[in-house]
Amino acid sequence: MTIAVDTHARRQPGQLALPALVLAFAVAAAIAAPWRYIAYLESYLSQAIILPPILAAGVAVASLLLRPAAPFSFILDTTRESLLRVVLVVLLCMLGVSAFTTFKVLIPEFVPFYADPILAQLDRMVHGGDPGLLARAVVPAWAHYPLAFLYGPVWFIQWFGLMGFVALLPNQAFRMRYFWAMALTFCLLGTAAATIFSSVGPVFYERIYMDDRFAALTRLVFDGSAVGSYMAEATSYLYDSYMSSAVRMGSGISAMPSMHIAVATLNAHMLFSFDRRAGIIGWAYLGAIFIGSIFLGWHYALDGYFSFIAVSLIWWGASRLPGARGAQVHSDRRLMQPA
Repeated sequence: MTIAVDTHARRQPGQLALPALVLAFAVAAAIAAPWRYIAYLESYLSQAIILPPILAAGVAVASLLLRPAAPFSFILDTTRESLLRVVLVVLLCMLGVSAFTTFKVLIPEFVPFYADPILAQLDRMVHGGDPGLLARAVVPAWAHYPLAFLYGPVWFIQWFGLMGFVALLPNQAFRMRYFWAMALTFCLLGTAAATIFSSVGPVFYERIYMDDRFAALTRLVFDGSAVGSYMAEATSYLYDSYMSSAVRMGSGISAMPSMHIAVATLNAHMLFSFDRRAGIIGWAYLGAIFIGSIFLGWHYALDGYFSFIAVSLIWWGASRLPGARGAQVHSDRRLMQPA
């Protein structure tokens, strides 16, 4: 099966609305903190060297899924027809992620951290105890490291890797639905909601509020698991960046809502729409990420619930947005072809 050029989709009205949103988001961040935004953009662009191998892996996977009988011809066709589109997606992604990080580190300047006592109390009321300690009681020791690995490196790979995978799909309506949902997730949840519910999560609770409410959980996180040294290093990196206002990649502290859960939820919806079997893997991965988020003390369980519900609504609504109309398909065969 060859990939045709989606000329009809290119003529859809409003196709520039999504890039305009990302550019507006970037401009807003540059206005809010010019030197920070430029520094983050330079940092992320300098690290963009890791994207080609991730994208290459995405192309390889796509070739096996979309054209298993002739994967090499798929790779050649895709490179010829989709290279420019992928480059544009990468550039917009760098602009957007730099803006997201800029706003994230500015959260305590806009709204000082305040919501943790409320979230912690609600978490305890809903679950009959602290979810982090409950997770610690049921997760076996052998699963500690795999859980942290899925939550850390694997999460970043699936985030950027699946964006590259979707960018390769010839069905523009489906692509636009996914990227609309991704952009709105980071603008509405990662920036607006994170500012409104300014919070740090259980693992930073004592350092920010000078309260040992989560002392039992943090003791288990740092001293009672195979990833204690990694967690100590990761939390120190974020806390030192916060205290020194240093410009560092991936910096910024924010708990509610959970962007790990948000991205995993979006990708689970996307994969399930693309292929049922891939969707099952996506939902299973989301479950692991949710457990990891409370097990490692990064988030309250409510952070994950909020993200799951909000992103599910965004995914549903994104199919009504410019360029994405008609993308409510649940058939991988249709996604292999132009809209």
